[in-house]
Amino acid sequence: MIKHIVVWPMKEETTAEQKAEIKARLEGLTQIIPELKVMEIGIDDGSGTMSLTSEFSSQEDLDIYQAHLAHQDVVAFVKPLVVGRAVCDYEI
Repeated sequence: MIKHIVVWPMKEETTAEQKAEIKARLEGLTQIIPELKVMEIGIDDGSGTMSLTSEFSSQEDLDIYQAHLAHQDVVAFVKPLVVGRAVCDYEI
């Protein structure tokens, strides 16, 4: 099992509505990408940081998720709203 964690510090001008849209788009991936087993999205209202924690059966499944067109559409939406990102993938 692979745990995939992503943390995004958001730009100051990113609105609560945009953060909610990111959350909804990410959560929608669970209905589209069968390799995605578990997903949890967190929004820190104090710092504006968002996080994603997800689980996959294998590294190959994570690779499929990352390359999937629906995931790439979410990435394109998120990129202009964030300052950067940190990623941690590990086996559990």
